[in-house]
Amino acid sequence: MRHQHAEVARRFGDADLARRAEAVAARTFELSELLVDVLQVVDVGASYPHRVTYHPTCHSLRMLRVGERPLRLLRAVRGIDLVELPEVETCCGFGGTFSLKNADTSAAMLADKVEAVRATGAQVVSAGDASCLMHIGGGLSRAGAGARAVHLAQILASQE
Repeated sequence: MRHQHAEVARRFGDADLARRAEAVAARTFELSELLVDVLQVVDVGASYPHRVTYHPTCHSLRMLRVGERPLRLLRAVRGIDLVELPEVETCCGFGGTFSLKNADTSAAMLADKVEAVRATGAQVVSAGDASCLMHIGGGLSRAGAGARAVHLAQILASQE
């Protein structure tokens, strides 16, 4: 939304649509950006008594550049045991059509990510991207890893 819609509109010669897309993009935020930067909230009052590791998605790292914002939010969650994920910046292997066009490579990348999650002893791996969570969650389930994938928003909304 923030990076590609206006570009596509310009490429197709629709200057008005590009301008409108830029206006929407200026008001569009990733969840942790909205909470930390716009609303200036780090402690949302959540409680989540589980061992959790966080996977920063490729999109959040390279395109959105959300940095430490999700971790700042997670560190403020009461009861959480937040543990660092080994090889934290390594892709999970999903990448949209990448996982379809390069299935063997995707599966190998996923196996590495699943092993990294297992190494933490975490009950939960969290991220802000549903596609990565679906991919990692499926890998954890098939491997019998005993961990599950949970969206960052679910943890921040939790009152366990």
